[in-house]
Amino acid sequence: MTRIEQGPEVCKNRTVKEDELYGAVMTAINRLLAGGNNMIKTLEENIHAVIGETTEYQISEINNLLEEKQKELIKLANKGKDYEHLADEIDELRDKRQLLLVEDASLSGENEQINELIEFIRKNKFRTLEYDDKLVRKIIQSVTVYEEHFVISFKSGIEMEI
Repeated sequence: MTRIEQGPEVCKNRTVKEDELYGAVMTAINRLLAGGNNMIKTLEENIHAVIGETTEYQISEINNLLEEKQKELIKLANKGKDYEHLADEIDELRDKRQLLLVEDASLSGENEQINELIEFIRKNKFRTLEYDDKLVRKIIQSVTVYEEHFVISFKSGIEMEI
């Protein structure tokens, strides 16, 4: 998009005709399909790697700490003692928990994209597909043009050099 938005002075890469671009994208998609079960296995391993990084345990630990700190804060407040430092710790723990919740949601989104690609491969692994704009928008993240080749990035995280 840089070339379109800012002109050839900014983007020094070659101009690519639509047919060549479509061909590169479909070559990548068809190679993905040709990988069939091996590609599915790789994608499933990616899912397990992502799931292995889940934040559920960390969130649970923070919730336990928050509960303890809040009880401690109440005791200090009832005794009329200074609890400002403890209140700051509670705020920090809440912020950390919020970040982990956002990260967890992001991991769920990645899993969903990988599962969609696995399902797509299962349904189409014995077919050679023609260019379809809806399909491309659904599974391709980006296409980077280089002097001698393209790099096709799938939304699942897979990249192919064509």
